Amino acid sequence: MKLLAELRRRNVIRMAGLYLVGAWLITQVAATLLPVFEAPGWVMKALVALLAIGFFAALVFAWVFELTPDGLKRDAEVAPDASIAPQTAQRMNRMLLLVMTLALGYFALDKFVLSSKQGAPTPTATNPALPAATNTAEKDIVRGIAVLPFDNLSPDPDNAFFAGGIHEEVLTKLSRIAELRVISRTSMARIAEEKLDVRTIGQRLGVSHVMEGSVRRAGDQVRVTVQLIEAVSDAHVWAENYDRKLDDVFAIQSEIALAIADQLKISLSPQQQSNLSDRPTTNQAAYDLYLRAIQERRVWRGVESFRAMIALLEPAITADPDFLQARGRLVDAYGRMYWFGEDPDGLYVAKARALIADIEQGWPGHPESVLARAIQLYNVERDYEASLERFRAAEQQLPGNPDVVRGISSSLKRLGRFEEFLVAARRYRALDPESALSYTEEMFALDGLHRYDEEIALGEEAALKFPDDENNAYWRAAVKLRQRGDVSAMLDYARRFSARSERSAHSMIAMARYASGDPEGAIAVRVQRQSDNPITNAVLDAEQADLLQLLGRPGEAQALASRALAVISAAIAKAQPAPRGQAALWFAQAACIAAQAGDHKLAAEWERRAAAEPVNDIEEQQQLAQFQSDLQRFRGDPEAAWRIKAPTIDANYNSTSNGQLRALKPYYDKLYGQSPSYRAYMASIAEQNQ
Repeated sequence: MKLLAELRRRNVIRMAGLYLVGAWLITQVAATLLPVFEAPGWVMKALVALLAIGFFAALVFAWVFELTPDGLKRDAEVAPDASIAPQTAQRMNRMLLLVMTLALGYFALDKFVLSSKQGAPTPTATNPALPAATNTAEKDIVRGIAVLPFDNLSPDPDNAFFAGGIHEEVLTKLSRIAELRVISRTSMARIAEEKLDVRTIGQRLGVSHVMEGSVRRAGDQVRVTVQLIEAVSDAHVWAENYDRKLDDVFAIQSEIALAIADQLKISLSPQQQSNLSDRPTTNQAAYDLYLRAIQERRVWRGVESFRAMIALLEPAITADPDFLQARGRLVDAYGRMYWFGEDPDGLYVAKARALIADIEQGWPGHPESVLARAIQLYNVERDYEASLERFRAAEQQLPGNPDVVRGISSSLKRLGRFEEFLVAARRYRALDPESALSYTEEMFALDGLHRYDEEIALGEEAALKFPDDENNAYWRAAVKLRQRGDVSAMLDYARRFSARSERSAHSMIAMARYASGDPEGAIAVRVQRQSDNPITNAVLDAEQADLLQLLGRPGEAQALASRALAVISAAIAKAQPAPRGQAALWFAQAACIAAQAGDHKLAAEWERRAAAEPVNDIEEQQQLAQFQSDLQRFRGDPEAAWRIKAPTIDANYNSTSNGQLRALKPYYDKLYGQSPSYRAYMASIAEQNQ
């Protein structure tokens, strides 16, 4: 009791109260103002530390000294009858009352004024959707984040790849948080080009928050600046500067992801926190190569993109054999080279298989390992049941990763499971809403379900959004041709894009020109797209030979078919065993070319080999049926050819439709006109459309 009375007499307790209230007010004001001036994070930490140290210093000062009319004196030197401690106590009481009033005023301002201007509060994990904004045209807002591409503030403009890579890696980290929708890099790149304000970005993408950032790299130093903004109110929620050594950049990425989760009130398990803290490599040279490879994927250049990625990723994993993320990207690049028909000798297939075996042995069960295996099963092995299983397993730990979601969607598409495919395609579009590919995938799903009106409406929406996208424009034209018999749509597409369009587009354009009375134009389209790959050119020669035969030019047709057969025969003689699901198509197409060239014995042999191979997905089944039908045509049996083709009419998104048959009737009459079954079928659909 004596100590307590002495503390009161010396005004130590009053000093403690006055100091604590004042310190709280200082920290609250600093928390509001420092982000506005983009102060580094250490400033706030230093302020709190100084205030904590000052608290103890203030208590010691109050105990030791007393304020007198003659100034500060040690308490022991002041006689009791000369002390003015009671008067000092009254002044301190008034000061405490004033500071408490200021603190309460600030608290009320923050709670009832500033917070109300920021709109609805961040939702809880049990209720992730924010209320819709007042504009009824807006999408429903959900708890999600749109991360704009990071600005490159480095003195060397070549470091743009580094800023882009950091941006993508932050997105990858954030996509591991299941409760958070993270908009993909491709969509954010498009959004950045339009230079929209934060509110508009949130409304357009349907997310609650937007993050901006910049990267400055100089020597072995890197500075990453980020700020989180609530989209509805355009209010800054959080900002931070990270000044680190270059080899500490992974910690920055993890800290950003953890800070975002904290700001959005998302609880993370210890395992989730550990996953966000992964350090993929300790080799800076390997990491630079990896980031440059990511940069190659930012601008689509088809095969050339993947060839460039391989040239960067192979030395990256040589520099650091334990760099799992680089290994996974390399598996994808190898598989894409095969997928695009740029692997005639099977070299990339062999490399992909060897690399995935190393990955699964070294990192069994790791999410990046599971994802790499799923990609390899899809691209190389064409085993879509297995790839779907692996993509779904990867989804457990990489829930918002767009590669995983797209992989699930694509696997379901290949399996013909259209109801599930539509759900997955819409989920993919939610993550990548500014991507033309996401629209095309959903159109595929709607087509497979024969929901044609919805499909065409979505295509028109895509036309407004991506007027210059070649693939999307082709699919819209193909849909109008297939479902409405609108041959002019395909010819309009040809006028805009055929000089650079893909092989599938050239095929449809050639048919449209032939049916429209321009057979020479059809041939010109066929020869227009040549390749550095001799096998691809051989297939194009065979397609051109078919058209020449229809035009009554058998000599030219025979010469081209024979040239194609020589290339295909040599390729089959030296080829490695084809990956699962492709051998049947390979041999069936080769059988057609042999029959075109007049070698029916060889055609029969390759037909038998095709029949012995499995076929994995509906698109490949459709292709196989077309090859089998063509083979019967080349044998001079159009009735058998039509009987093979007829069951595939309107079967799926890649099949011939009734609308296409009507629109391109002159072309199909040349192919199957001597078949009684074909003529009866055409009569029936003409009657239905009268």
